Amino acid sequence: MNKKKHHQKGIQNNKGIQANIINAQSIAVGKGATAIVNQKTASINEIDEIFSHLREKAESLKNKTDRDEANLAISALEKEARKGDDAQEKIVAKWVNFLFETAPDIWDVAITTFLNPIKGVSLVFQKVADRSKSGKSNIRGTNK
Repeated sequence: MNKKKHHQKGIQNNKGIQANIINAQSIAVGKGATAIVNQKTASINEIDEIFSHLREKAESLKNKTDRDEANLAISALEKEARKGDDAQEKIVAKWVNFLFETAPDIWDVAITTFLNPIKGVSLVFQKVADRSKSGKSNIRGTNK
């Protein structure tokens, strides 16, 4: 019985709770704790701004075929971006890879943009961009 009292007392006096959380969307630790999550999704204006910038880069391409192909990829990526968290990773990866093959300079700008969480693109875009940057930098022989 003495052990039980000691154990209960230890629990009641435990005021210092520590948590080391990585990549969590929310966490609540301790008795009566709550977590409030305010996730910012891309606004229409942010998406417009991102893809307008990519289209400007595409329009600077001299070859009409390259320009058309880059715009095709940009339009497909924009369509997925507008889906927010419902964006399909497979589709994003397909068009990011296509962009790498057809317009590497625009791919570079897109990857940099998608890796920036301030821009509000969904996590899917960030994951694909990160993997693409890692894989493609080895192909190009750079460590960007």
